[in-house]
Amino acid sequence: MQGQIEQLFRHYYKDLRLFLAARCPDAHMIDDIIQNTFLQALRSIERFNGDSSLKTWLFGIAKHELYRSFRKNREQLSQLGDLSERESADHAHIHHRVVANEIMASINRLSPPLDEIMRLRLVHELSFKEIGLRVGRSENYCRVNFFRARQKMREAYHDEHV
Repeated sequence: MQGQIEQLFRHYYKDLRLFLAARCPDAHMIDDIIQNTFLQALRSIERFNGDSSLKTWLFGIAKHELYRSFRKNREQLSQLGDLSERESADHAHIHHRVVANEIMASINRLSPPLDEIMRLRLVHELSFKEIGLRVGRSENYCRVNFFRARQKMREAYHDEHV
């Protein structure tokens, strides 16, 4: 019996490998599937009734083993995906904090009252009217200087990161 299985393995290995390689990019996974296919064939050889060729029967087992591997890997990947999403969110959070620190450093380098205007608008989210009252300037002065300072900061940030 063992000699027959070895003969079947040698005879159909190349065809099974080509069949699975067309459907699965992972060479290690293909080898595992082929081993599992022959193991399943050995376990259920008494149920093979000859309605189809032995090759068709083996390919059917290989197809089911491939699907079983995909399901198993999908479950593992979804668990890894959950971790990956958390890591990605953490990475994004860190990136946002770095950018926010860079923006605050840029604001701190501005001359008064521009630094205060930028801080009151961006951090405290005050209206230009409220900012004008706090810094003792007109609403229009605050609006114009906010937009000018923001444009300078964008240009400086762009130049640093290009």
